[in-house]
Amino acid sequence: MKELFLWLWQLPQNLLGLLLMAATKAEKRNLDGIAYWHFERTSRFSRFVSGASLGRYILLPERTDLETTVPHEYGHSRQSLRLGWLYLPVVGVYSAVFCNLWDRVFHKNRNAYDRIYWYYKTRWTEKWADKLGSVDRDADLRRIRRPVDARYPAV
Repeated sequence: MKELFLWLWQLPQNLLGLLLMAATKAEKRNLDGIAYWHFERTSRFSRFVSGASLGRYILLPERTDLETTVPHEYGHSRQSLRLGWLYLPVVGVYSAVFCNLWDRVFHKNRNAYDRIYWYYKTRWTEKWADKLGSVDRDADLRRIRRPVDARYPAV
């Protein structure tokens, strides 16, 4: 009964997740006990989104950084559990427009360090998802060589 209630609590994002899984022909995978669905990078969906967490469904294109991405998207799933129907308008729209799209349009010429710092450390939705997914973003940033002209401080 609890599972049904939680699925209904997240109904809009769960339905959207199921639709995208079907449209991308995603296959279920598992990393450290977290289920996610993988779809081929050639999918039309992957041109617009690098990953999506919709209710209990985490959809990711073929990636090499799963150790960070899966826990981050799991953090978004936990946001969905907490916010229920409010997740899409509060987190989903903000994350898609003011994080993902904004970064792709206005930051495409920035270096990797600044893009990652801006995206994950200054955007509240992404910072919260990292916290809920236990992602150490500072460790990721330390692995990237910080350019001399970087906009953001060293971590």
